[in-house]
Amino acid sequence: MPTWLNISTAIIEADENQKAIITEPVILGLITLFGVIFTAYLTYLGVKAKTDRAQQDSDRARMQAMEARLDMTERRNVGLWAYCRALIDHIYKGGGAPPPDPPHTIKDLFD
Repeated sequence: MPTWLNISTAIIEADENQKAIITEPVILGLITLFGVIFTAYLTYLGVKAKTDRAQQDSDRARMQAMEARLDMTERRNVGLWAYCRALIDHIYKGGGAPPPDPPHTIKDLFD
């Protein structure tokens, strides 16, 4: 018999006049209950970690998409600024029609 089971025997032998409240089946039941609760908690932590990882991946993908849009917007803004500068220079130099062609970064705005 394993040593940890001798505990219940010692409890029973300590007070033979009263009936033992903690018997081997009760101890085994408590150990099983603890094991079930512990396993459920570890499963919860595993699922939570997986969910957090999926959320982080989703957030990372969203941030990359937003950075790509911001980069495209900044390039378009620089192109518009350059085209406005070219138009102003063309007007001040007394240039007539036709105006200068827009840069390639913003050509899609004029198509």
